[in-house]
Formats: sequence, structure tokens, C-alpha cells
Amino acid sequence: MAWTREEAFDFLKTVYTDDVMQDEKRRVFKMLNRQLYERLDDLAINQALSERSEKQLRLFKEFTFMPGDNIFQSMRYLFLMARGEKERDRRTTEEHLNRIYQSLFQAAAMKNPVIPDSFWETPLGIACTIAEKGVEAVYPILDEMT
Repeated sequence: MAWTREEAFDFLKTVYTDDVMQDEKRRVFKMLNRQLYERLDDLAINQALSERSEKQLRLFKEFTFMPGDNIFQSMRYLFLMARGEKERDRRTTEEHLNRIYQSLFQAAAMKNPVIPDSFWETPLGIACTIAEKGVEAVYPILDEMT
């Protein structure tokens, strides 16, 4: 299909529903939560989180909302861009992209994140591609989705 920007964003609005975005936030939360506990084990402080903190983490997972400037806010920003909202400014977009890449794909001893190819096919990966390269970069993926 020959996409226009408007058609692509209209289609993406139907794809990036609130449910899809919440499911993706939960998927990312599970990954980060697992990583948190693994790092606590590595440091031999696996009981370091208070009961209150663990309760908050369960709430964050359930409601996919975490107050403050965090990875959920970065995901929301990128999902809204994927739905056609205008970029606030390039620097803000890059900060959100970097937060996601570093949080999910940068090991402690690495200077740069190592992003697996499979990431670019996830809802978050597609949103990141749109934020980095524009909606035109995902036309082939949109063809597969239709």
C-alpha cells in the first residue's frame, strides 16, 4: 500500500489503543522489575526494598502509572508521537529515547545499549523508530500489519 503520513498516523491511532499501550507498559515493567531484583541479588541485598516499596511496585504494575519523570512517561511520550502528536522538541524526544534504550538494553559494564532486532517489531520499538526516523520508516511494518 502507498501510505501517506496522514493515513499512517490514522492507522497507528487504531493500533496504539490505550489497552495496547498499557500492555506494553506492563511488559516493560516486568522486565525492569525482574532486572531490579537480579541486580539486588548480585549485590547481596535482595531484601533491600521495604514492604512499602514493594507495595508501590505492585500498584505501578497494575495501573501502569508511576508518578514523576520516569520510563512510563517516556513510553507515553513516544506512543503519543506514534499516534501523530507533534514532537515537542528534538532534545526531549532524544532524552526519552535514551531513557528507554539505556533502561532496557544497557548492561552495567557497557557504554552503549545493545538493542536486539526483535525489539523493533514491538509496539514500543515501532514507536521509537517513528520518533527517531519518522513515520515513513515504518511503512513496511504497517503493510504487514494490514
